[in-house]
Amino acid sequence: MKGLFRKIVLFLLKRMAKRKLKKYKGKIIAVTGSVGKTSTKEAIFSILNSKYKVKRSNKSMNSEFGLLLTILDVESGYRSAVKWSLILMRAFYHSFFQDHSEILLLELGVDKPGDMDYLLSVVDPDIAIFTNVYSVHIDEGQFKDIQSIFEEKSKLIKKLKDGSTAILNIDNPYIARLAKERAGKNTRTFGKDDVAEFCSTDIQQTLEGMQFVLKYQHKKYEVLTNVLGDHHVYVVLPAIICANILGMDLEEAIAALDRFNLPPGRMSILEGKKESTVLDSSYNSSPAALKAALKTLDLVGQGKRTVAVLGNMNELGKESEHLHKEMGEIVPKYADYLITVGTDAKLIAEKAKEGGMDPKVVHSFNSSGEAAEFFKNKVEKDDVILVKGSQNRVRLERFVKEIMAHPEEAKNLLVRQEKVWEAKL
Repeated sequence: MKGLFRKIVLFLLKRMAKRKLKKYKGKIIAVTGSVGKTSTKEAIFSILNSKYKVKRSNKSMNSEFGLLLTILDVESGYRSAVKWSLILMRAFYHSFFQDHSEILLLELGVDKPGDMDYLLSVVDPDIAIFTNVYSVHIDEGQFKDIQSIFEEKSKLIKKLKDGSTAILNIDNPYIARLAKERAGKNTRTFGKDDVAEFCSTDIQQTLEGMQFVLKYQHKKYEVLTNVLGDHHVYVVLPAIICANILGMDLEEAIAALDRFNLPPGRMSILEGKKESTVLDSSYNSSPAALKAALKTLDLVGQGKRTVAVLGNMNELGKESEHLHKEMGEIVPKYADYLITVGTDAKLIAEKAKEGGMDPKVVHSFNSSGEAAEFFKNKVEKDDVILVKGSQNRVRLERFVKEIMAHPEEAKNLLVRQEKVWEAKL
């Protein structure tokens, strides 16, 4: 969509969205953070939808357009001016009718300074969740450092109206300071640290999922999930807290978690060729998320060959080379076999070999297709294969499709399977 037309469409959508929200009588929940926003949103939806009528943003629609389209119940027209014209007509029609959902669940993403200001000029949440903050989106034209990322995301919390509630991950040092600033206000905290109001302990995981003990007000609750990776306690905890704030008791909220499965491409467990197991995390990648994924690979792959298929980590700016090399230093601790895809990811391979990984089990490729063609006949029985990389110029879901046992199910199990993605690199 070209500049002027884009501005006009955005202006009109915003006016219509605000008109619709003026009539909204339900509660508004907003989720932000550097990683895990969509998974957290889906966990909240899984619990709340067992009791309430919930409308949520579709997939990862968390930008200015995504927010407005969600509120107005319309989809994107992508680059088609004709489609956008039709969408504007539908949105205009929808803006005059009241939304009868009891809860509006939104994901707020920011790529650059000022983005959160725009989003908050549209919505005024009753509950705001801040999951974490890491060094992502620090490329040219985005953020300069993690502090500037935090400052932008924290606006969601700092601008909450009186009576609204913040749910904060105090294991993150930046967010912990924010929680202290909110002393005396409506704030619920979570984390692995005992200082947290909702604290997770005794975390265990297998290929069947993760379980942990939730400590709250001197009581303990056993939490069983279908998701993989102990880092997902930071997804599950705020979902439970959110449900508790909205009137569900903890036992009821925890029981409803059996409905929750991670969205495609976010540590999904898939059946691979030759009875292998694929840990599909092809949606995106960042240093923090990759570290967590490698730890999960090591844990669930005990006694088996572990394979890491890693793509570029995008939007790391001047830190990109350093952070890719840093990942290469830790890969040999967790993986027996390494494949990288993309120019930046090749640095991971080079550093892994410098760290003592046998060059015979380290391979680098320019594209997912090349990597898949090389590896699809090298899969061994009972392999545990982690696939993780960023979107642009990598698209590792294409690799996953070639090694999964049932590629005919790719449309339902993999990320970015819509037609609009077919021609994109």
